[in-house]
Amino acid sequence: MSMKTGFDDLVTARRSIRKYTDENIPESHILDMVTSAVNAPSPSNRQPVRYLHLVSSESRQGILKNMESGYHNMLTQAQSLEKPRKAINILNHYWRYSYFMFHAPALFAVGVEKKGDSFSGKLNRAGLMEAKGLETMGCDISLGLSLQFFMLKAVELGLGTCILTAPLHFLERECTISGTENLSIRCFLTVGFPDEYPAVPKRKQPIEIYRKI
Repeated sequence: MSMKTGFDDLVTARRSIRKYTDENIPESHILDMVTSAVNAPSPSNRQPVRYLHLVSSESRQGILKNMESGYHNMLTQAQSLEKPRKAINILNHYWRYSYFMFHAPALFAVGVEKKGDSFSGKLNRAGLMEAKGLETMGCDISLGLSLQFFMLKAVELGLGTCILTAPLHFLERECTISGTENLSIRCFLTVGFPDEYPAVPKRKQPIEIYRKI
């Protein structure tokens, strides 16, 4: 059920949801969220963000098997450490918080185009600026804004979402998600009707992140 609320209500209602009902997501909802994401601003209007909806069991199972291989390889590496228990606990913790994504009603791999004509890239090629790690800054900003627009629309539609970056650490390097040859995958995103309602997490006060200089 859609939430007809104001912007502040959408912002404060958003949570990272990891448990979902079995209710199917209407295709119109998916398109509404993607449409909102398209309207997010991006430097030079490059719009480099792409959403890959992983709908086939083949695509999900391929990612899962690759992640499992990476997870077990990392556990083996952890065993050789002087104090392996801490590393193993960390791996197990993040594995548990990654595995749920395969049971989400909708799962997306979200990435940005590898090739783009950014301002930093143009300056570098013109000999006006050495590479300073700024080449991906525009893509990072675009990704964050696009995801935010997507997620706030999800809240309005009565859906919950969760961004996951931990699974990228478990993926083996040789893993190839179909359709990502020209993309740099930055996160996974789950979507569904919430089956949990987490409490409001502690937030900083505005005065803690704002000052006049």
